[in-house]
Amino acid sequence: MSDLKQSHGVLWRMMGGERSTSAIATKKRTRAVEPRPIDERLTPAIRRTLEAGLTRLRGRPVRIQNLRRQFSMGSSSFPTERLRVSLKGEKRPLLVFFKDLDPNHQMEKARAVRPFDLEPGRRELQMYETILSPERFGTLHLYGYRWEPERSRFWAFFEDGGRTVLHNYLDMPRWTAAARWAARFHAATRGLPDTQTRFLPRYDAAHYRRCAERVAQLLPHLEGAEHDLVARGLECFVERIEWLSALPPCVLHGQYFGKNILLRRSTRGPKVVVIDWETAALGPGTFDLVSLTAGKWTSDERDAMRRAYCEQYEAETGRQIDREAFLEELAGVALYQALEWLAWWGPHRALSRHFGNFLRELAILLERDFGPCMGQTVEVA
Repeated sequence: MSDLKQSHGVLWRMMGGERSTSAIATKKRTRAVEPRPIDERLTPAIRRTLEAGLTRLRGRPVRIQNLRRQFSMGSSSFPTERLRVSLKGEKRPLLVFFKDLDPNHQMEKARAVRPFDLEPGRRELQMYETILSPERFGTLHLYGYRWEPERSRFWAFFEDGGRTVLHNYLDMPRWTAAARWAARFHAATRGLPDTQTRFLPRYDAAHYRRCAERVAQLLPHLEGAEHDLVARGLECFVERIEWLSALPPCVLHGQYFGKNILLRRSTRGPKVVVIDWETAALGPGTFDLVSLTAGKWTSDERDAMRRAYCEQYEAETGRQIDREAFLEELAGVALYQALEWLAWWGPHRALSRHFGNFLRELAILLERDFGPCMGQTVEVA
C-alpha cells in the first residue's frame, strides 16, 4: 500500500468506513438542541406581520383569531418556532414556520462558528421573492417577513413543510428523488437574467482564490498526515481555479445536504421540499450534487444519485451530458468543496466531526481522481 493509501486508510478508519443502506434503511439520527423560551411580548407584532403578509398573498383581508407558538427542537443555526394559526372564517388552522434571522439570536453552536452577518438571511428572503416558486419547484410559500434593523427584528414566516427530513433516512428512492429535484432546478435556473440574480454571490475566480487563501492560512495549524493531505489538495485546487471559474453557472442551493431537504407524501413517490436558502449562489450545479452525495455512501449508492441527476437534467434540457466531462467536473467541484469546508471548520474542529468528515472526502478524492498532481509521498507513522 502506498503512503497516500496509508494516509487515506487511517482517515477512513477514523470515520468508520463505508456503510450500506440495506441494513439500516430508515434509521433516524437525533441531536440535542437547547430550548429557547417563548417571548410572548412579541406575539402581537408576529400577529400583525402575519396578517399583513397573508393579506398580500391572498389578495383579500386576513384576520387571525388565535395564535399558538411552540419552539422547534429542530432549530439549527437560527431559533425557529412552529405556529398554529386560527384564521377568521376558516375551520382548518394554518401551520406556519417562524424563523428568527437575527444573528444575535443564533443558536449556541452557530454563534461559536458564524460571524455577525445579516446578508445570508436577506439573501434567503430574496430567493423566495424572486426565484423560488411553490408551483414550479414545490418550495415553501413565504407568508410574510419583517426586516427592521432599527428594531433588531429580522423575521420570516414560511409555510410549515412538516418534520420529515431526508437526513433521517438512508433508503435510495428518497435520495435519488432529491438528485432529480436538483437537476430540474439547475436546468430551470441556468441563464436567468442578471436582474433576477444580481443579489447572489458568484463562484468566480476571486471566490475560489479566497478559498485557497483560507486553506493556506489553515495549513500551519495542521501536522503530519493531515498537513500533507491538505497541502496536496490545495496544490491540485489552485491548478484548477481558472477552469472551475469557467464552468457554466446556474442558481445553486449551496448546502444541498439531507438536513435541508424535507419530504412530503405524494402518489408519485417522495415529494422534495428544499429549505434554508441562505447560501444560495451562482455557480456550477454539480456543487449541489456533490453535497448531496458526500459522506459514507457505497459506490453504487453514489452512482445511483448521479445517474438520477443526469437522466433528469437531460430530460429537462434535451441535451446529452458528456459522462467523462461530467465526472471530471464532479471531481474538481468536490475538491473545492472539501477544502472550503476544511477551511470553515478548521478553527472550530473541536465543536464538530465535520472537519474529520471532509478530511476523509479529500483523501478519497486525491487517491481516486487526482493522482497526476501528487508530489511527494505522505509518510504516516
